[in-house]
Amino acid sequence: MTQSYKSHAKINLFLRIIGKRSDGYHNIQSIFQLIDLHDEIIIKKRKDGLIKIKCNVKEIENNNLINKSIDHFLDYTRLSNIGLDIILKKNIPIGGGLGGGSSNAATCLMALNEIYETKLSVIQLKRIARQIGCDVPFFLHQKNAWVEGTGDIITPVFVKPIWLVMIFSKHNISTSDIFSKYIHKNNFKEFSYDDYLENNTVNDFEKIVFKYYPSIHQSYKHLSSYGRARMTGTGGTVFLPMSSYEDAKKVVSRLPKKEISLIVKSLDI
Repeated sequence: MTQSYKSHAKINLFLRIIGKRSDGYHNIQSIFQLIDLHDEIIIKKRKDGLIKIKCNVKEIENNNLINKSIDHFLDYTRLSNIGLDIILKKNIPIGGGLGGGSSNAATCLMALNEIYETKLSVIQLKRIARQIGCDVPFFLHQKNAWVEGTGDIITPVFVKPIWLVMIFSKHNISTSDIFSKYIHKNNFKEFSYDDYLENNTVNDFEKIVFKYYPSIHQSYKHLSSYGRARMTGTGGTVFLPMSSYEDAKKVVSRLPKKEISLIVKSLDI
């Protein structure tokens, strides 16, 4: 039996770095909003105990978080002789700050839990997810959320549904590289939900990414001509929230042809 799963992307409506921890990770504040842009993961059991992954993006076929999620799932459950054919159809840009890899990992954990009837709770799945990546626990909840800590403190929050004009970069941005370039401040201000409502939030990584990737800054400036543009994650996707599809279409029609743009709707969850 073949089963298919949608693996959705997210955007960061803001991203604040609170400080660096003794374990090398960073504490953050952010709102993660799920969007209707997704990869597809198709899974079928095999009888020979082999696990084979095929992807339409060949360079990540043997280096992706799905492999890691399977390894950690098997370690936790002690299952053996598992055989799987997995097809990963990537639509979410790699290194675009949209959480595609983390979403793939979380989706795979939930799929394995279902396929092999291991009946792990969300709390147990989160224990596995934390070993894979900081954003993976969020995707297990499948709800828009206020996210804190290293990404492990997740509070569901209401986020107004929006349309988005998104411009994707040609660069595959390394999250660890951008974090390493961030200069910590002692006088930072933690954001509140009211700050978000009053549009008084920022992405702390924008200045760094714009400095090292001028083309992303240019895309940001193009969108900023029509409203308050933002960058998600550590780049390189920039987006402009819009109130309607018609307004989003007008903006896209005025963008330079070289820009890789897409209109995407948020998920109402």
